[in-house]
Amino acid sequence: MTVTLTRIHAAVLLVALTLIHAQAQSSPPTAVPAPAAAAVQVPQPSVRPTPPSPTRAVIFLDPAHGGPETGASLGNNFAEKDVTVAFAQRLRAALASAGFTVVATRDGDLPTPLPTDQRAEAANRVHALACIVIHATATGSGVHLYTSTLQPAPSADNSGGDASTPFTPTPWESAQAGFVEQSRRLSDLLKATLAKSSLPVLTGTAPLRPLDNLMCPAVAIEIAPNSASISASDGAYQQQLVVAVASALQLWRTQNAPQAGGVQ
Repeated sequence: MTVTLTRIHAAVLLVALTLIHAQAQSSPPTAVPAPAAAAVQVPQPSVRPTPPSPTRAVIFLDPAHGGPETGASLGNNFAEKDVTVAFAQRLRAALASAGFTVVATRDGDLPTPLPTDQRAEAANRVHALACIVIHATATGSGVHLYTSTLQPAPSADNSGGDASTPFTPTPWESAQAGFVEQSRRLSDLLKATLAKSSLPVLTGTAPLRPLDNLMCPAVAIEIAPNSASISASDGAYQQQLVVAVASALQLWRTQNAPQAGGVQ
């Protein structure tokens, strides 16, 4: 009896395994989900950046003296400090009308004049297209143009020199050396423009502060009498000078305009 039951159990187990195998063969395979397709990034059309609008050229004016520092006596109760600031005011208006940005050390009299080092620091901060130092005198005639007495600095070698060469700061007392050549060209341009206006012009070099400390093309303009009867304080004479100087600076701006795509 025991043998018979064992055989029956074995037969039942064999049938069950047969049925399971048959079902496995007849059942469709389980679908494996395909990996999600990577998102395709459609390139967006490039947007051409709008070029920045050109900045107006900056002219720096430094009318000499001020406050208790009156400068030279020009006669008729006029002090040099009054003539220099009057000329600077006229020139500033003409330059602004021509599209320049004008920065000046003073627009009137000051209780305490700015030291020359502070004048130079103010000029060097604005990266001016030209710096004009204004003086006046009762001697001589016409207009005297002065540039620094410094010798031009050697041209920098940009051909890829030794990268290990340490940085050397610009000495304060010879800061103008790197701009002397430009200053001389600006002086020549001023001289030619003033001469076209039938104004006598003398050019030279002079140790005038703060010329040596300026890091920009810099010229000192000293206004002398136009004749025995026309002093440096004469309004019509000053206006004649203003027109000529403004015209020269407009030409200077054109000659030094940045190239297309350059940075001003």
